Amino acid sequence: METEQTNNEQIEVVYKKAKLSSRMFAHFIDISFFILTTLIMFSITNMIVTRSGWYQNKNVQLVQLRNDSGLYVNNVVLTTYVKSSSVFHDDTERKDFLAQRIETFYNNPTYITNVTHTVELYNSRRLAAMYTAETPYFVKSGDEIIENNLVPATSFLQYYSDEITNTSLGYLYNTPNYFYLTKFSFWCSVVQIIILGTVSFALYYLVLPLTCYKRGRQTIGMKLSKIALISVWADNITTGKYSLRFLFMFFVFVPINFVSFLIPTFLSISMMFLTKTNSSLANYVFNDYMVDVKDKKVYFDALERSESEIKLQSMSIENRDLRLK
Repeated sequence: METEQTNNEQIEVVYKKAKLSSRMFAHFIDISFFILTTLIMFSITNMIVTRSGWYQNKNVQLVQLRNDSGLYVNNVVLTTYVKSSSVFHDDTERKDFLAQRIETFYNNPTYITNVTHTVELYNSRRLAAMYTAETPYFVKSGDEIIENNLVPATSFLQYYSDEITNTSLGYLYNTPNYFYLTKFSFWCSVVQIIILGTVSFALYYLVLPLTCYKRGRQTIGMKLSKIALISVWADNITTGKYSLRFLFMFFVFVPINFVSFLIPTFLSISMMFLTKTNSSLANYVFNDYMVDVKDKKVYFDALERSESEIKLQSMSIENRDLRLK
C-alpha cells in the first residue's frame, strides 16, 4: 500500500487493506467488551456506593418522604399495596382507603403548595368523570361531592387508582425535597457510568494499543480480526500521534455522536464504503490506514524494517535457515 524511504534506499511495502467485514467484526468485539466491562464495574461500584452511610441516609429520607405523603405504605405505592394487601375484605374497603388517602394528600401543605387550588381541581375532575354517558361517578349533595351509588365499587377503585397514578404521584414527585432526593440517586448513577465508561474506553482503546498490542496499535477486536493500524509511511503510528487520535475520538467524535444522533458514526461508515482505501473519518483526519496483517507484521520504524530485510537476505540453507514464502 505504501513505500517507506530510508536514508539511501527505498523499501517497497505492500499491505492489503482490511476487509470491511473484518473491521465491522472488530468494532463489534471492542464495543461488546467495552459495554460488558463498564456494566461489571458499575455493578461492583454501585453495590459499594449504595451501601455507604451517606447514600443510605439519603435513601432513608426518600422512603420517609414517600410514606409520610400517604401515597405509599412501607415504600410501596398505594395502587400496588391495595391489590396485594390482605387487610382489605372487598373492593369497597379498597376504594374507600384510596379516596381517604388522596384527599389527605391534597390537603397536606407539606406536599401541596396551593391546597385550595389543588382541591378545586380535584373536585372539578370528579364532577366531570362519567361512568357511562348518562351516569357520573360523583354527584353533589349540598356543598359536598359524594360518590354516585349507581357506580359499582370496582369502578371507583379503578378511578381512584388512575387518579393516584396520573395526578397525585405527579404532585409528590415535583415537591422540592422529593425531586432533590431522586435527582441525587439518579446523578450518582450517571456519574458512576461516566467515570467507569471513561476508564473502560481508555483501557480498550488507549492502554492496550499502547502496551500489550502496540505493534499496529491493535484493540482486542483488531487482534482477533488480524487487522492493524499503520501510518502513511507504512510503519507503526507513534505514541504521541496515537494518543492524539484517541483524544480526538474521546473528546470530539464520541460527544458529537451523543448530541447529533450518531451523525459522525454514519458519516464514518459511509466513508468506509465510498473511499478507495475504505478510510473512516478518523483514518481521514489522521492520515492513517487500517490494513490486513494476517501474513505480515507492522514494523515500529524504518530501522527495524531495514534490519529485518538484511536478516532475511542473509539466511541460507547452509546455516539451516528457512524462509517461507
